[in-house]
Amino acid sequence: MTRSRAQICPLCGGRLAIVAEARDVRVGKRTVRVRDRFSRCSDCGEEFYAPGQLEATQQRAAHGIREEDALLMPEEIRAIRLCLGLTQEAFERLLGVGPKTVVRWERGTVFQNQATDALLRVIRAVPAAAGFLAEHNGVELGAPLAG
Repeated sequence: MTRSRAQICPLCGGRLAIVAEARDVRVGKRTVRVRDRFSRCSDCGEEFYAPGQLEATQQRAAHGIREEDALLMPEEIRAIRLCLGLTQEAFERLLGVGPKTVVRWERGTVFQNQATDALLRVIRAVPAAAGFLAEHNGVELGAPLAG
């Protein structure tokens, strides 16, 4: 029986094994310990990520940092946006953040800083704050969107 290409190290031809272990993962300037899943060659020791594994590791790391810093979770950010009736792009304009920032927050691949987290909490608790920001940044609030 021959091994499939997925089980063979592309560097040395050795056997790849799936590994799950705790590792330190860096996210920006922060490091957090997460359970990582990847493949390691039994011969040369090289490590490989299958499609989706690296993104999943980054999501676990961002989640860990959110927990450490008591930040809002992706689903909470999405709920705030939907209550305001905004698309991700319009929510970025409302908050004054860069393109695709809200997408990354809601996917869980990037976490918001503490100042932005505080602003999101104010918007959630004081709806008039969202109205003020909307007027200031030229964004039209809509009817709550289904999520």
